[in-house]
Amino acid sequence: MKSLKRTEVRKILHILMLFCVACTVCSACILLWNQWQYHQGDVSYRKISQAHQSSKAAGTEPKEQKEPIDFTALRKINPEVVGWIAAPGTEIDYPVVQGKDNAYYLRRLFSGEWNKLGSIFMDYRNTSNFSDRNTIIYGHNMKNTSMFSSLSRYKEQGFYDSYPSMMIYTPEGDFKVELFAGTVVDGSYEAVRRSFRDDRDFQDYIESLEKKSTFKAAVTVEKGERIVTLCTCSYEFSNARYALFGKLTPMPHL
Repeated sequence: MKSLKRTEVRKILHILMLFCVACTVCSACILLWNQWQYHQGDVSYRKISQAHQSSKAAGTEPKEQKEPIDFTALRKINPEVVGWIAAPGTEIDYPVVQGKDNAYYLRRLFSGEWNKLGSIFMDYRNTSNFSDRNTIIYGHNMKNTSMFSSLSRYKEQGFYDSYPSMMIYTPEGDFKVELFAGTVVDGSYEAVRRSFRDDRDFQDYIESLEKKSTFKAAVTVEKGERIVTLCTCSYEFSNARYALFGKLTPMPHL
């Protein structure tokens, strides 16, 4: 009887050991798969950047391009490209695409390959040439600091003071993005507005953003101007998002 019990115990222990080994192997596979996804995405975007973006001095203030980005070449890779966003002092240096919905590019690279990094993409309801009063652009907050993960650093005043602006390049013209506010919003509903009843409604929205902002800025947004919203995941609560707001100022080519 005792021998039978020992045999049963050994079987249970053996099963548990096999289960632990299987869990370890699965965890290792998931880790390796995630690392491969990061690597594959980084290599893909690095190749695109090297091949199609004009050189810019790293760590300098954004300025107008002497030679615009080759959007003709980019469209051969992906005809849904609408711009390029670059931010000194961050990892943000990516093409911007616009799909037929806000789901496709969550897990698709600029090249169309499936990848957890996804793409930097414009809300499908916006006009692709940034002519709307507020254009919304989304990107993942990745653990390897790629894509839009740098946006969360604007929760600190010091980071904003060091890097208060970005650049957006488009086929129609370029824009300096003068950042004026950043807020944590609830992604469970559309907390970021795309349209406004009139100029007063727009100004009230700007003032509400400035009051809630994680940093203070001296940028003034007038009633006839346009803004852009950069949005990524945040972790203050379930489904939190961090939204960074900037004024679009047209920049002439040299």
